Amino acid sequence: MDPILRMEVLTTFLIIGMFWFSSFVRSEPNTKVVNYICNGNVYDKSGPFALSLAYVVEALQNVTPNQGYDYYITSPYPNDALAYGHATCNSIIEFSDCGLCLSSAKSFLLSTCDGSIGGQVEFVDCSMRYEQYSFS
Repeated sequence: MDPILRMEVLTTFLIIGMFWFSSFVRSEPNTKVVNYICNGNVYDKSGPFALSLAYVVEALQNVTPNQGYDYYITSPYPNDALAYGHATCNSIIEFSDCGLCLSSAKSFLLSTCDGSIGGQVEFVDCSMRYEQYSFS
C-alpha cells in the first residue's frame, strides 16, 4: 500500500475513533461554590411561605433550562406568602447539565439556608436565588 494512502487511512480512522469516543464522554456541570448568602430572617416551616418556596425552587430547577437558561418566577400564592426566585445557567453547558446544576443549587440552598426567607448560591455553571421580596 502506498505510504501516503496508508497515512490518510490511519488519519481517517483516528479522527473517526476520536468522534466515536467523545460521544460517550460526558462531563458534569461544575457545582463548585463561588459565593452564597442566606437571609438572617426566618420563616415558619409549617406556614404558607414554605409552600411558596417549595413551588419556586422546584420551578427554577425544572423550567430554567427551557427558558434560555435565565428564569424569574413569583409563586402563585397569597400576598402574605409570596416567594420570588431567579436562576441562571452558564450558556456553554448542555440542557441536561443545566438541570443537574440547578438541582444541586436547590439542595444546597434548602440545606444551607434552612429556614431563611432568602438565599442565593452561585456555582461556576449556575446560580439560584429566592427571597420574600421582588428583586427582578
